[in-house]
Amino acid sequence: MITSLARRLRADSVIAVNILGEAVASLYSRRMQAALSSFGIATGITAVVLLVSIVSGVHRYLLETLGAIGGNVIQVTASPQRSTRDPRGFSVTMRLSDLDALLDASPYFDAGMAENSAYAPLRTARRSARDTYVRGTTNDGLDVLGLTVAHGRSFLAAEGDAGARVAVLGADLAQELFAQTSPVGQSLVVGDWPFVVVGVLEWVGDPTAGIPAQSDGAIYVPFAAVASAFRGNRYAQTLRLRLRSPELADDAVTETKRILDRERKQRGETSGEFQVTNTIDRIGQLAMVLTTIKLVVGLVGGIGLFVGAVGVANVLLVSVRERRSEIGVRRAIGATRRAVFAGFLIEALAMTLTGGVAGIAAAWALAKIANFVPQIPAGARPHISLATALAAVILLTMVGLVAGVGPARRAAAVPPAEALRAD
Repeated sequence: MITSLARRLRADSVIAVNILGEAVASLYSRRMQAALSSFGIATGITAVVLLVSIVSGVHRYLLETLGAIGGNVIQVTASPQRSTRDPRGFSVTMRLSDLDALLDASPYFDAGMAENSAYAPLRTARRSARDTYVRGTTNDGLDVLGLTVAHGRSFLAAEGDAGARVAVLGADLAQELFAQTSPVGQSLVVGDWPFVVVGVLEWVGDPTAGIPAQSDGAIYVPFAAVASAFRGNRYAQTLRLRLRSPELADDAVTETKRILDRERKQRGETSGEFQVTNTIDRIGQLAMVLTTIKLVVGLVGGIGLFVGAVGVANVLLVSVRERRSEIGVRRAIGATRRAVFAGFLIEALAMTLTGGVAGIAAAWALAKIANFVPQIPAGARPHISLATALAAVILLTMVGLVAGVGPARRAAAVPPAEALRAD
């Protein structure tokens, strides 16, 4: 029994090799048609994979944006340009007293922060970095932003009030500057000013894929330190206030505008506007954009793959018509319908998978090129993951099977006697 089983397996392997060889020879004899069909598949899968990577980049950027603002936060910025309301008036500003007024007078918030920022070169005793995003925050800033200290500590309230030159590094920046050495307790120079590192944040982006978020490459220092060292004033660029409950967002926006208008009128600032943003609305807007892009991905990719599948099926149908006599001879000398069916199905899979691999490689190359485009934010740059590539291969296999089943069944149904007689 074992001997007969081994003999059967050997015979099946010989048949499989012959089927594969005939499929390769057939594709080679029609290499132009096969190449064009594979090109159609490659175009479709390039669109699918590249657009999926773009959607993933947008999704990462969405998470990064929410992480930079805080998930459940009202954000306030000032537009100090001259307005038609009072073109000769003093421009509107935001101050720490505005933050205190909002937290004291409004029941909608449980925490808040003021932020100012600058770009400055960083250097240590051994390494230097390019101009780096320096974010000045008040004492509750890291908490409001949803950032967690992984090593060391955040700056203390006394350090924040005094504008002490202490710093908390983003995870990617800490790795870039200090490599395997612990940054905590180390000194660095920001611009022309020495700072002491007191903490390092947890990763916000994806360290495994090498995709940092904006927060991972930033340095966080006390608000007063940025004001004195880089800005020359104590005006805030952004106020962020954390809501006690998301359901109160609309009322909180109205109350925030009322309090800020009162504060600026007391200072005589009548020109410019406050921009109060509800991040929950922003989440909805960004989610709508993401959904739209996903629909575009499905539409464009589906059209491309459909066209490619039609091309593959057409090549195989022409091949069946041209090879009727060959199929008849093979059937007459003992080839089974299953063998003929498998041969044509292998041809379909070969064309789709070859085009698909080329398409995935093209999408990967385009994604890498996009990384060098400075206008694309770092968090939104496309990245093709292994899971995306594997999903594309599975999709290609399905497309190949769908495109090849019809022609393969027609080839397997060719009557040997009729094919020989027609020849």
